[in-house]
Amino acid sequence: MKKLLKVISLALVAMMLVACSGGKGGNEGGESGSPTQVVFWHTLTDHDEEMVQEIVEKFNASQDKWEVVQLTQPLEGFEAKVYEAVTNGTGPSLVWLYPGTATEYVDAGFALDYGKYLTDDQYKNRVSEGVYQASTDYTDGKLHALVCTLTGSIMFYNKELLEKYNLEIPQTWDDLYNACKTVVDGEKAEGKEIMGFGPDSPDVVAIDTLYQLGLSYIDANKTANDWTDQKFVDWIDFWKKAESEGYFQLVDPEGYHSGPFGNQQYFCYTGSSAGMNYITPNGFTIVTGPVPQVAGGRQYAELTARALVGFTKDEVTDEGAAAFAAFFTEAENNLPFCQKYSASTPFKDVETSEVYQEYFNGSVAQQAFASMLDYMYARTTVVGQSACKDAITQAFKNAVINGEDTLTALTTAQAQANAALSE
Repeated sequence: MKKLLKVISLALVAMMLVACSGGKGGNEGGESGSPTQVVFWHTLTDHDEEMVQEIVEKFNASQDKWEVVQLTQPLEGFEAKVYEAVTNGTGPSLVWLYPGTATEYVDAGFALDYGKYLTDDQYKNRVSEGVYQASTDYTDGKLHALVCTLTGSIMFYNKELLEKYNLEIPQTWDDLYNACKTVVDGEKAEGKEIMGFGPDSPDVVAIDTLYQLGLSYIDANKTANDWTDQKFVDWIDFWKKAESEGYFQLVDPEGYHSGPFGNQQYFCYTGSSAGMNYITPNGFTIVTGPVPQVAGGRQYAELTARALVGFTKDEVTDEGAAAFAAFFTEAENNLPFCQKYSASTPFKDVETSEVYQEYFNGSVAQQAFASMLDYMYARTTVVGQSACKDAITQAFKNAVINGEDTLTALTTAQAQANAALSE
């Protein structure tokens, strides 16, 4: 377990080398004797949303100065919705996103500084150096994010289909294609319709592959100049071929693949290790594995830190947002949340607990996550990164689904990304 925080620290330090209704919060100051409202937006659903609500209720019952209200938002377009609301003065006090999210708000003065309210023992001394750097890697060097969970994409497979066709867990993209072809062709020969593989997050797949090819998503000069490299064009064309043959599917009508996979509509899919608890396998056993790699390339997989990012309102509301965020990270709340969320914790005091170690060692999702720690890295944190993510995702979809020429789609996306990075 010590290796987990050590490697995560190195991964987050590596990132630093590359990147140098919402309302105003209810009654300000608790006017008329009522508590000041602190609004919290997130995209969590089902048991994760229930866990958040439990923590919210505990916090609200623990004091009478603030009332936290959690509001679940649609996943599609969430970051853009947050940006529009915050910059228009109608946004929430807190969001559940990424440490890099705060980058877009620091210079304009919208990002909440937790350092004004939290002691070192509440956060800094509980996390690794890398996690703390990710929480303070902004132009002003202040504490604008509290990292609460660590996850990454892993592969989920139907164990019975692997065994039926005598297949090993694929290690490369070529292995995955061949395994999907074997399973899909074999099942169709028996009159059964099934898709081979699909990703929950096309942007993660594209970014992982850029680095696996020895290229960069955003380079040290804060440009996106590798997207049109022929190696990446060829890889997108490889995916287009697999999609046209019925072995890969970039986007599922349901959005996430956990439901269709659980109903045996897919042989396998890649998604967050946090998605494990959303899968209800119907008549089969789940096995997990690492994300596929480019044969002969650089080993690379993305590490995802999820954080509470706050936005300034008034002094009383800001204090309440920081108080709730600190409460959310306390061991007694972080441990059950990580268990529900199927995530790793960034907190040393939580990681060393016997209950957490039992959870980690007993989770097939966490085992797959841990198997990639030596080559996991956090995504670059720079202003314009959100627009870059949208651009590369759309280019991937335009090329694979809409039939656009791959180089043309990537050229357009690269220009959009560089424009955003130069602002």
